[in-house]
Amino acid sequence: MTLISIFVTSPDTHSERRFDSSLTISQLKDKLVPITGISPQYQNLTLYASSDAVLSGKAIISLSEESRTLEEYSVKEWQCIKIDNTDPNYRPGEFTDESNLERFELTNEEYESRNDTVLSHLKANKLGRFAPIPTNLTCQPPIPSTYDSNIIPGSRCRVSHGDSGEGRIGTVRFVGEASIGKGGIWVGVELDEPQGKGDGEVEGNRYFQCSPRHATFVRPEKLTIGDYPEEDLLASDEDEI
Repeated sequence: MTLISIFVTSPDTHSERRFDSSLTISQLKDKLVPITGISPQYQNLTLYASSDAVLSGKAIISLSEESRTLEEYSVKEWQCIKIDNTDPNYRPGEFTDESNLERFELTNEEYESRNDTVLSHLKANKLGRFAPIPTNLTCQPPIPSTYDSNIIPGSRCRVSHGDSGEGRIGTVRFVGEASIGKGGIWVGVELDEPQGKGDGEVEGNRYFQCSPRHATFVRPEKLTIGDYPEEDLLASDEDEI
């Protein structure tokens, strides 16, 4: 099977098509019906070298023998087949002339006042540009309004760290509202070891004072109050029992 690209032109259509060169003219006419709207018995086919040649009227040959194939007619790529409509009842431009069509038009005000339009459906169901705008597209965990009353400045504590349950030991130095992150209740802890990120100051606000890298701020639920002895970093192994 060899496919060739040719132009097909009729009184109301013009398009590029691909056909099997083994098609007979009779078979071709059947395929042209949905393209041109012309019944096979009223099709008169003429081959031209190109679409421009149709305008000049320089035809190559009339494709009148319905048993012959496109290949036998030596139809080549990008040539043009013109289909004339011989139907005595055909009226040129019957399906393409829009000059006499009655148009239904609405002003913007008339369209917006109707209740059977897409616009009215969107309004009624709050869709599209009428949908409510979400105030927060992410789900944030709630900031606790209450916390363990044992969390007071001076309390020894352990700050939970990661999923392992291990923590850092320190002393509570601040509890209350703070302008950190999304605000709310924060606990400032002075760590025993330099495992923190600052010295008690965050974004220009001083909450407590400690040595550099000994301060950390956490939510109350990250804290465990207890009798955690302060580790003596200078103690040797010989002092341990």
